[in-house]
Amino acid sequence: MQRPLIGVLLSPVMVLVLACGAGSRQEGGEPVSTASSEDLSWAAPNPDAPGPGDLAPALAIEETLNGPAQADADWAALKGKATVLEFWATWCAPCVDVIPHLNELEKDLSGEDVRFVSVTDEEAATVTPFLESIPISGLVALDLDRSVFQDYGVLSIPTTFLVDKEGVVQAVTRAHELTREDLVELMAGRRPDVPELEDIDALLELETLEKATGRVESDDFQVTGSEGELRMFFRPTTKTEYAMSRGQDEIRLVAADATLILSVAYDVPPGRMVMETEWPDQKYDVLVNSGGRPENLEPLMQQVVSTGLGIEASWEDRIVAAYVLVRNGEPKLKPLPDSAGRGSRVSSDSLGATDLDGMVDRIAYLLERPMINETGITGRYQILLKFDTPEPESVFRAIEETLGLAVVEEKRPVEMLVVRKHAAGE
Repeated sequence: MQRPLIGVLLSPVMVLVLACGAGSRQEGGEPVSTASSEDLSWAAPNPDAPGPGDLAPALAIEETLNGPAQADADWAALKGKATVLEFWATWCAPCVDVIPHLNELEKDLSGEDVRFVSVTDEEAATVTPFLESIPISGLVALDLDRSVFQDYGVLSIPTTFLVDKEGVVQAVTRAHELTREDLVELMAGRRPDVPELEDIDALLELETLEKATGRVESDDFQVTGSEGELRMFFRPTTKTEYAMSRGQDEIRLVAADATLILSVAYDVPPGRMVMETEWPDQKYDVLVNSGGRPENLEPLMQQVVSTGLGIEASWEDRIVAAYVLVRNGEPKLKPLPDSAGRGSRVSSDSLGATDLDGMVDRIAYLLERPMINETGITGRYQILLKFDTPEPESVFRAIEETLGLAVVEEKRPVEMLVVRKHAAGE
């Protein structure tokens, strides 16, 4: 399955990896912003996360659905069975895409020594109505405190752990890769020949930063610095695979091009940039750590990027061609409860979101043009779009058929990020 973006990233920390055009790790996706005061410990990379050959951590599940009333998602209850452990969410389009495949495997292996457990961090009020329209055959486990996600080191979804009858992890992969033969191997205690997810921590590991303060080498766009725990780093990359992680006080980019770096620094899609300078044909590694001061992360990132790329950027109102989301009769929207998880993601053939503004933002990234929501519709909804190609006609047709909304193209005043070459001597 060849997609620019497949996996979905979990709020509030974002990790995105693209490998050889096959998707993030080989898949990726988008985060959701949360208050900086929220406890982020569950979403930090876990150095003790299990891999092939390791014992599977305990399953501290608060609630189970879609199974016998007495069903438990723990290894005592699962003892003697191989387990397909799927991490997912209702708003995650690729997670939803693979449900029929998992259901078919579960049906095909009914009565065999294998069990399917789907773990989400969402509440029953969100998951139960979802299951009424899109059933899941296996056991659905609610990890309400996200401890299982953290213990298994899951930072993007969907992610699948294959655990044998002895409780040993045999593979970490994506469910769309699984076949019946793979699970027969798992039941026999052997490691299936499935594509393994890459080690995100290793990919994001940048070399030790130098301790000089404010050093700038304009010839190769390097910036490093240290002020207490403050760390900044910008240099041409030697890596080939793209990766990104973002926490409340740190951003890391590996093998990212200038447009993407600027997009992250200013939280702006490419379609809202006006380029009045030429970009270098180069990719970079970037690390900015605000030293525990989240409020400084954005300005520090912008300062490092401006210095590293030799540019200056400012917000200016421009009249531009924009896509405008409007009503087209009665909308066809499925409400979500307030307790539903927040998220949005987009790939070359699908989009998932939990509100119209999130959907509009993702489409603006995909089509690289400003998009405005003028429906007046607020609230949380289950938005899952499928389209044939990442082209306007195909995407807008999916919006009309699925949501009962329309998109028109009009000239509108839009605040654009204007990027110019840094003036000499300034």
